[in-house]
Amino acid sequence: MTFLKVLLLFIFLAFSSVSFAKSSFSVLFVNPSLAGEPFWGKVQQITEEACKQLGVNIDVIYGDGNRHIQIAELKKYLDYRASPDYVILMLYPGGAEQTLTMLNNYGIKFITLEQTITGMEKDEIGIPKQRFEHWLGEVYFDNYQAGFDLAKALHESVMFSGHKGTVNGLAINGHYGSESDKRNQGAADYFKNADIKLQQTVHASWSKEQAYTKTKRLFKRYPDTQLIWSASDLMAMGAQTAVRQLKKGEGQVAIGGFDWLSDSLSLIKKGRLSASVGGHFMMGGWALVSIFDFHHGNSYWLQNSQITFELSAITRDNIDEYIWISNNPDWSKIDYKGFSILDKSVKGYYFSPKYLRQNNQDAVVVE
Repeated sequence: MTFLKVLLLFIFLAFSSVSFAKSSFSVLFVNPSLAGEPFWGKVQQITEEACKQLGVNIDVIYGDGNRHIQIAELKKYLDYRASPDYVILMLYPGGAEQTLTMLNNYGIKFITLEQTITGMEKDEIGIPKQRFEHWLGEVYFDNYQAGFDLAKALHESVMFSGHKGTVNGLAINGHYGSESDKRNQGAADYFKNADIKLQQTVHASWSKEQAYTKTKRLFKRYPDTQLIWSASDLMAMGAQTAVRQLKKGEGQVAIGGFDWLSDSLSLIKKGRLSASVGGHFMMGGWALVSIFDFHHGNSYWLQNSQITFELSAITRDNIDEYIWISNNPDWSKIDYKGFSILDKSVKGYYFSPKYLRQNNQDAVVVE
Protein backbone atom coordinates (compact mmCIF):
# COMPACT_ATOMS: atom_id res chain seq x y z
CA MET A 1 0.00 0.00 0.00
CA THR A 2 1.42 3.34 -1.00
CA PHE A 3 2.06 6.10 1.52
CA LEU A 4 -0.73 8.18 -0.07
CA LYS A 5 -3.26 5.37 0.33
CA VAL A 6 -2.24 4.85 3.96
CA LEU A 7 -2.60 8.57 4.61
CA LEU A 8 -6.04 8.69 3.01
CA LEU A 9 -7.17 5.64 5.01
CA PHE A 10 -5.94 7.24 8.23
CA ILE A 11 -7.80 10.48 7.45
CA PHE A 12 -10.99 8.53 6.63
CA LEU A 13 -10.84 6.54 9.88
CA ALA A 14 -10.13 9.66 11.90
CA PHE A 15 -13.03 11.49 10.29
CA SER A 16 -15.38 8.52 10.87
CA SER A 17 -14.34 8.39 14.50
CA VAL A 18 -15.05 12.10 15.00
CA SER A 19 -18.36 11.76 13.15
CA PHE A 20 -19.45 8.86 15.33
CA ALA A 21 -18.46 10.70 18.50
CA LYS A 22 -20.54 13.65 17.36
CA SER A 23 -23.63 11.57 16.61
CA SER A 24 -23.49 9.39 19.72
CA PHE A 25 -24.16 11.09 23.05
CA SER A 26 -25.75 10.35 26.42
CA VAL A 27 -28.82 11.67 28.20
CA LEU A 28 -29.94 11.21 31.79
CA PHE A 29 -33.72 11.26 32.17
CA VAL A 30 -34.86 12.05 35.70
CA ASN A 31 -38.29 10.51 36.23
CA PRO A 32 -39.72 12.63 39.07
CA SER A 33 -42.12 9.90 40.17
CA LEU A 34 -42.06 6.23 41.14
CA ALA A 35 -41.11 3.48 38.73
CA GLY A 36 -44.30 2.20 37.11
CA GLU A 37 -46.44 5.29 37.83
CA PRO A 38 -48.80 5.55 34.82
CA PHE A 39 -48.21 9.06 33.53
CA TRP A 40 -44.48 9.51 34.10
CA GLY A 41 -43.91 5.90 33.11
CA LYS A 42 -45.36 6.80 29.72
CA VAL A 43 -43.20 9.93 29.49
CA GLN A 44 -40.14 7.80 30.24
CA GLN A 45 -41.07 5.07 27.76
CA ILE A 46 -41.56 7.55 24.92
CA THR A 47 -38.28 9.30 25.73
CA GLU A 48 -36.51 5.92 25.64
CA GLU A 49 -38.09 5.09 22.28
CA ALA A 50 -36.98 8.44 20.87
CA CYS A 51 -33.44 7.68 22.07
CA LYS A 52 -33.45 4.30 20.32
CA GLN A 53 -34.60 5.83 17.06
CA LEU A 54 -32.09 8.68 17.21
CA GLY A 55 -29.17 6.58 18.43
CA VAL A 56 -28.85 8.26 21.83
CA ASN A 57 -27.70 6.50 25.01
CA ILE A 58 -30.07 7.01 27.94
CA ASP A 59 -30.00 6.35 31.69
CA VAL A 60 -32.98 6.80 34.02
CA ILE A 61 -33.17 7.62 37.72
CA TYR A 62 -36.28 8.22 39.86
CA GLY A 63 -37.33 11.03 42.18
CA ASP A 64 -40.00 8.94 43.92
CA GLY A 65 -42.38 11.91 44.01
CA ASN A 66 -40.23 13.79 46.52
CA ARG A 67 -37.88 16.72 45.92
CA HIS A 68 -35.41 15.58 48.59
CA ILE A 69 -35.15 12.10 47.11
CA GLN A 70 -34.81 13.45 43.58
CA ILE A 71 -31.96 15.78 44.56
CA ALA A 72 -30.22 12.98 46.49
CA GLU A 73 -30.55 10.50 43.60
CA LEU A 74 -29.29 13.05 41.09
CA LYS A 75 -26.31 13.94 43.30
CA LYS A 76 -25.46 10.25 43.77
CA TYR A 77 -25.60 9.64 40.02
CA LEU A 78 -23.43 12.63 39.17
CA ASP A 79 -20.92 11.84 41.93
CA TYR A 80 -20.44 8.17 41.11
CA ARG A 81 -21.32 7.70 37.43
CA ALA A 82 -19.89 9.05 34.20
CA SER A 83 -21.37 12.48 33.61
CA PRO A 84 -24.05 12.48 30.90
CA ASP A 85 -23.87 14.98 28.05
CA TYR A 86 -27.40 16.20 28.78
CA VAL A 87 -30.10 15.89 31.45
CA ILE A 88 -33.89 16.07 31.03
CA LEU A 89 -35.81 16.64 34.26
CA MET A 90 -38.73 18.31 35.99
CA LEU A 91 -37.96 20.70 38.84
CA TYR A 92 -39.68 20.25 42.18
CA PRO A 93 -40.83 23.38 44.02
CA GLY A 94 -38.50 24.01 46.92
CA GLY A 95 -35.59 22.24 45.23
CA ALA A 96 -35.12 24.16 41.99
CA GLU A 97 -32.14 26.33 42.91
CA GLN A 98 -30.19 23.45 44.47
CA THR A 99 -30.84 21.23 41.45
CA LEU A 100 -29.93 23.85 38.87
CA THR A 101 -26.78 24.82 40.75
CA MET A 102 -25.66 21.19 40.91
CA LEU A 103 -26.13 20.61 37.19
CA ASN A 104 -24.58 23.92 36.24
CA ASN A 105 -21.52 23.30 38.43
CA TYR A 106 -20.96 19.98 36.67
CA GLY A 107 -21.10 21.78 33.33
CA ILE A 108 -23.92 19.55 32.09
CA LYS A 109 -26.42 21.02 29.65
CA PHE A 110 -30.02 20.35 30.61
CA ILE A 111 -33.66 20.94 29.67
CA THR A 112 -36.51 21.19 32.16
CA LEU A 113 -40.04 19.88 31.58
CA GLU A 114 -43.17 21.81 32.58
CA GLN A 115 -43.17 25.14 34.40
CA THR A 116 -43.50 23.99 37.98
CA ILE A 117 -41.72 26.86 39.74
CA THR A 118 -43.57 30.06 40.59
CA GLY A 119 -43.39 33.12 42.83
CA MET A 120 -40.20 34.06 44.67
CA GLU A 121 -38.50 30.79 43.78
CA LYS A 122 -39.07 31.52 40.09
CA ASP A 123 -37.56 34.99 40.56
CA GLU A 124 -34.50 33.42 42.21
CA ILE A 125 -33.73 30.97 39.42
CA GLY A 126 -34.63 33.33 36.58
CA ILE A 127 -35.00 32.14 33.01
CA PRO A 128 -32.80 29.67 31.12
CA LYS A 129 -29.24 30.89 30.37
CA GLN A 130 -29.69 33.96 32.58
CA ARG A 131 -28.20 32.71 35.86
CA PHE A 132 -27.52 29.10 34.89
CA GLU A 133 -25.63 29.10 31.60
CA HIS A 134 -26.06 25.37 30.93
CA TRP A 135 -29.86 25.50 31.28
CA LEU A 136 -30.75 25.30 27.58
CA GLY A 137 -34.45 25.89 28.02
CA GLU A 138 -37.89 24.71 29.10
CA VAL A 139 -40.36 22.45 27.30
CA TYR A 140 -43.82 23.09 28.67
CA PHE A 141 -47.51 23.51 27.93
CA ASP A 142 -50.08 26.12 28.86
CA ASN A 143 -51.76 24.78 32.01
CA TYR A 144 -54.18 27.71 32.15
CA GLN A 145 -55.45 27.07 28.62
CA ALA A 146 -55.62 23.33 29.29
CA GLY A 147 -57.81 23.90 32.35
CA PHE A 148 -60.02 26.25 30.33
CA ASP A 149 -60.34 23.70 27.51
CA LEU A 150 -61.32 20.87 29.87
CA ALA A 151 -64.03 23.02 31.46
CA LYS A 152 -65.32 23.89 27.99
CA ALA A 153 -65.40 20.22 26.90
CA LEU A 154 -67.31 19.23 30.05
CA HIS A 155 -69.79 22.08 29.61
CA GLU A 156 -70.42 21.03 26.01
CA SER A 157 -71.06 17.48 27.21
CA VAL A 158 -73.65 18.71 29.70
CA MET A 159 -75.41 20.82 27.07
CA PHE A 160 -75.35 17.97 24.54
CA SER A 161 -77.14 15.77 27.07
CA GLY A 162 -80.08 18.16 26.91
CA HIS A 163 -79.70 19.75 30.33
CA LYS A 164 -81.79 22.87 30.81
CA GLY A 165 -81.20 25.62 33.33
CA THR A 166 -78.20 26.44 35.50
CA VAL A 167 -75.21 24.15 35.28
CA ASN A 168 -73.74 23.38 38.71
CA GLY A 169 -70.11 22.33 38.88
CA LEU A 170 -67.47 21.05 41.27
CA ALA A 171 -63.68 21.27 40.89
CA ILE A 172 -61.13 18.82 42.27
CA ASN A 173 -57.65 20.28 42.33
CA GLY A 174 -54.31 18.55 42.96
CA HIS A 175 -51.76 20.10 45.33
CA TYR A 176 -51.77 23.74 46.32
CA GLY A 177 -49.64 25.80 43.96
CA SER A 178 -47.84 25.50 40.61
CA GLU A 179 -49.44 23.69 37.67
CA SER A 180 -52.54 22.61 39.59
CA ASP A 181 -53.55 26.18 40.40
CA LYS A 182 -52.97 27.34 36.82
CA ARG A 183 -55.25 24.59 35.51
CA ASN A 184 -57.84 25.47 38.12
CA GLN A 185 -57.69 29.17 37.27
CA GLY A 186 -58.35 28.39 33.62
CA ALA A 187 -61.40 26.35 34.63
CA ALA A 188 -62.66 29.04 37.02
CA ASP A 189 -62.45 31.69 34.31
CA TYR A 190 -64.34 29.51 31.85
CA PHE A 191 -67.06 28.77 34.40
CA LYS A 192 -67.41 32.49 35.13
CA ASN A 193 -67.65 33.40 31.44
CA ALA A 194 -70.13 30.60 30.74
CA ASP A 195 -72.26 31.46 33.79
CA ILE A 196 -71.69 28.04 35.36
CA LYS A 197 -72.16 27.93 39.12
CA LEU A 198 -68.93 26.59 40.66
CA GLN A 199 -70.26 25.30 43.97
CA GLN A 200 -66.94 24.34 45.58
CA THR A 201 -63.29 23.59 44.84
CA VAL A 202 -61.40 20.99 46.89
CA HIS A 203 -57.82 19.67 46.81
CA ALA A 204 -57.23 15.92 46.62
CA SER A 205 -53.40 15.79 46.32
CA TRP A 206 -53.57 13.99 42.93
CA SER A 207 -55.03 10.98 44.77
CA LYS A 208 -57.78 8.81 43.29
CA GLU A 209 -58.80 7.68 46.78
CA GLN A 210 -59.07 11.22 48.14
CA ALA A 211 -61.08 12.31 45.11
CA TYR A 212 -63.44 9.37 45.63
CA THR A 213 -63.97 10.18 49.31
CA LYS A 214 -64.38 13.92 48.80
CA THR A 215 -66.79 13.49 45.89
CA LYS A 216 -69.06 11.36 48.05
CA ARG A 217 -69.11 14.07 50.70
CA LEU A 218 -69.62 16.84 48.16
CA PHE A 219 -72.61 15.11 46.60
CA LYS A 220 -74.35 15.00 49.96
CA ARG A 221 -73.92 18.77 50.08
CA TYR A 222 -74.58 19.42 46.37
CA PRO A 223 -76.79 16.63 45.01
CA ASP A 224 -77.80 18.74 41.98
CA THR A 225 -74.38 18.67 40.28
CA GLN A 226 -73.96 18.21 36.53
CA LEU A 227 -70.22 18.68 36.08
CA ILE A 228 -67.00 17.68 37.87
CA TRP A 229 -63.75 19.22 36.65
CA SER A 230 -60.62 17.44 37.88
CA ALA A 231 -56.93 18.36 37.64
CA SER A 232 -55.94 14.76 36.79
CA ASP A 233 -57.43 11.61 35.29
CA LEU A 234 -56.73 9.61 38.44
CA MET A 235 -58.83 12.01 40.50
CA ALA A 236 -61.48 12.07 37.78
CA MET A 237 -61.71 8.28 37.96
CA GLY A 238 -62.08 8.49 41.75
CA ALA A 239 -64.90 10.98 41.30
CA GLN A 240 -66.50 8.82 38.61
CA THR A 241 -66.51 5.79 40.89
CA ALA A 242 -68.19 7.80 43.65
CA VAL A 243 -70.82 9.22 41.29
CA ARG A 244 -71.55 5.79 39.82
CA GLN A 245 -72.17 4.38 43.28
CA LEU A 246 -74.31 7.32 44.33
CA LYS A 247 -76.31 7.79 41.13
CA LYS A 248 -76.30 4.18 39.94
CA GLY A 249 -76.14 5.25 36.32
CA GLU A 250 -73.73 6.19 33.56
CA GLY A 251 -73.19 9.59 31.98
CA GLN A 252 -75.44 11.55 34.35
CA VAL A 253 -72.59 13.84 35.38
CA ALA A 254 -69.91 15.17 33.00
CA ILE A 255 -66.54 14.28 34.55
CA GLY A 256 -63.07 14.81 33.12
CA GLY A 257 -59.40 15.23 33.95
CA PHE A 258 -55.90 15.42 32.52
CA ASP A 259 -53.23 12.99 31.30
CA TRP A 260 -54.89 10.72 28.69
CA LEU A 261 -54.40 7.68 30.92
CA SER A 262 -55.32 4.38 29.27
CA ASP A 263 -58.09 3.66 31.77
CA SER A 264 -59.60 7.12 31.38
CA LEU A 265 -59.72 6.79 27.58
CA SER A 266 -61.44 3.42 27.95
CA LEU A 267 -63.98 5.04 30.28
CA ILE A 268 -64.62 7.81 27.73
CA LYS A 269 -65.19 5.14 25.09
CA LYS A 270 -67.71 3.46 27.41
CA GLY A 271 -69.47 6.77 28.16
CA ARG A 272 -68.47 6.84 31.84
CA LEU A 273 -66.13 9.83 31.57
CA SER A 274 -66.69 12.82 29.30
CA ALA A 275 -63.24 14.18 28.54
CA SER A 276 -59.51 14.02 29.16
CA VAL A 277 -57.03 16.74 28.19
CA GLY A 278 -53.50 15.59 27.49
CA GLY A 279 -50.74 14.69 25.12
CA HIS A 280 -48.01 16.09 27.37
CA PHE A 281 -46.63 12.59 27.92
CA MET A 282 -44.79 13.33 24.65
CA MET A 283 -42.76 16.16 26.20
CA GLY A 284 -39.73 14.04 27.11
CA GLY A 285 -39.51 12.75 23.54
CA TRP A 286 -39.88 16.26 22.17
CA ALA A 287 -37.15 17.54 24.51
CA LEU A 288 -34.91 14.71 23.30
CA VAL A 289 -35.48 15.65 19.66
CA SER A 290 -34.49 19.26 20.40
CA ILE A 291 -31.33 18.06 22.20
CA PHE A 292 -30.48 15.84 19.22
CA ASP A 293 -30.75 18.85 16.93
CA PHE A 294 -28.73 21.06 19.28
CA HIS A 295 -26.00 18.44 19.60
CA HIS A 296 -25.70 18.35 15.82
CA GLY A 297 -25.39 22.09 15.39
CA ASN A 298 -28.94 23.49 15.28
CA SER A 299 -29.05 26.97 16.82
CA TYR A 300 -32.59 26.89 18.25
CA TRP A 301 -31.52 26.63 21.90
CA LEU A 302 -28.87 29.31 21.38
CA GLN A 303 -31.56 31.78 20.35
CA ASN A 304 -34.56 30.62 22.40
CA SER A 305 -35.30 29.61 25.97
CA GLN A 306 -38.55 27.68 25.60
CA ILE A 307 -40.67 25.35 23.51
CA THR A 308 -44.37 25.59 24.25
CA PHE A 309 -47.25 23.48 23.01
CA GLU A 310 -50.98 23.16 23.60
CA LEU A 311 -52.71 20.07 24.91
CA SER A 312 -55.70 18.47 23.19
CA ALA A 313 -59.06 17.33 24.52
CA ILE A 314 -60.28 13.79 23.90
CA THR A 315 -64.06 13.51 24.21
CA ARG A 316 -66.75 11.07 23.20
CA ASP A 317 -66.81 12.82 19.81
CA ASN A 318 -63.20 12.01 18.85
CA ILE A 319 -62.28 9.07 21.11
CA ASP A 320 -62.14 6.67 18.14
CA GLU A 321 -59.26 8.70 16.66
CA TYR A 322 -57.17 8.26 19.81
CA ILE A 323 -58.33 5.00 21.39
CA TRP A 324 -55.25 3.16 20.09
CA ILE A 325 -53.27 4.98 22.81
CA SER A 326 -55.11 3.02 25.50
CA ASN A 327 -54.47 -0.42 24.01
CA ASN A 328 -50.83 -1.14 24.93
CA PRO A 329 -49.51 1.19 22.20
CA ASP A 330 -46.27 0.64 20.37
CA TRP A 331 -44.51 3.98 20.86
CA SER A 332 -41.79 2.97 18.40
CA LYS A 333 -44.30 3.66 15.61
CA ILE A 334 -43.87 7.38 16.13
CA ASP A 335 -41.42 8.93 13.70
CA TYR A 336 -39.37 10.97 16.17
CA LYS A 337 -36.91 11.89 13.44
CA GLY A 338 -39.81 13.54 11.65
CA PHE A 339 -40.03 16.14 14.44
CA SER A 340 -36.40 17.16 13.94
CA ILE A 341 -35.71 20.51 12.24
CA LEU A 342 -32.04 19.73 11.66
CA ASP A 343 -32.27 19.52 7.88
CA LYS A 344 -35.30 21.76 7.43
CA SER A 345 -35.70 25.43 6.64
CA VAL A 346 -38.13 26.00 9.53
CA LYS A 347 -36.74 27.89 12.52
CA GLY A 348 -38.99 26.53 15.27
CA TYR A 349 -40.71 23.40 16.50
CA TYR A 350 -44.35 22.51 16.08
CA PHE A 351 -45.09 19.85 18.65
CA SER A 352 -48.73 18.89 19.03
CA PRO A 353 -50.54 15.84 20.43
CA LYS A 354 -52.87 16.15 17.43
CA TYR A 355 -50.18 14.23 15.54
CA LEU A 356 -51.34 11.18 17.49
CA ARG A 357 -54.76 11.12 15.82
CA GLN A 358 -55.15 7.77 14.10
CA ASN A 359 -57.05 9.21 11.14
CA ASN A 360 -54.79 12.23 10.62
CA GLN A 361 -53.42 11.86 7.10
CA ASP A 362 -50.34 13.87 8.06
CA ALA A 363 -49.86 12.02 11.34
CA VAL A 364 -46.53 10.82 12.52
CA VAL A 365 -48.16 7.64 13.82
CA VAL A 366 -49.15 4.89 11.40
CA GLU A 367 -51.17 1.92 12.64
